[in-house]
Amino acid sequence: MVERLQVGNDDLGVAYADVFVVVREGEPGPGPNDWEVTLRTCDPHRLEPGEHDLQLEAADGSHLSGRALLRYSDGSRHLFRGDGHLTGYDDPA
Repeated sequence: MVERLQVGNDDLGVAYADVFVVVREGEPGPGPNDWEVTLRTCDPHRLEPGEHDLQLEAADGSHLSGRALLRYSDGSRHLFRGDGHLTGYDDPA
């Protein structure tokens, strides 16, 4: 669960957000495309299609960041797919 999310320099009001991470067997962490962020903003927010730098603060206080592609947006619901290393990810296993 994500409590705070910044896209580029924009701090977005988060109604709900989560990070989904896949770590493939035998790999030390997720690959560049093995993570995604689902976001629902409190207020409508237009995001440009393309690549974005994300800064996330999780509910447990951890911080994650990475470059991601905006895959879907209707103004309040947004889906990002990882397009690079997910910095700050620590495998809980």
